[in-house]
Amino acid sequence: MQVIRRAVAGVLLLSGSLLCARELQRQASSRSGSKSLLGLAFALCAVGVLISQA
Repeated sequence: MQVIRRAVAGVLLLSGSLLCARELQRQASSRSGSKSLLGLAFALCAVGVLISQA
């Protein structure tokens, strides 16, 4: 069970950080007012940290 929890936390952290980096790069290249996914990226990272600490 612990291995599964760590794997899920790792996947969430990795996907959140990749999404965050992609969104920051997209925002830097375009000044459009489109909806940002940064909130979702940070939420994924936060959930991953919480799961890994539990």
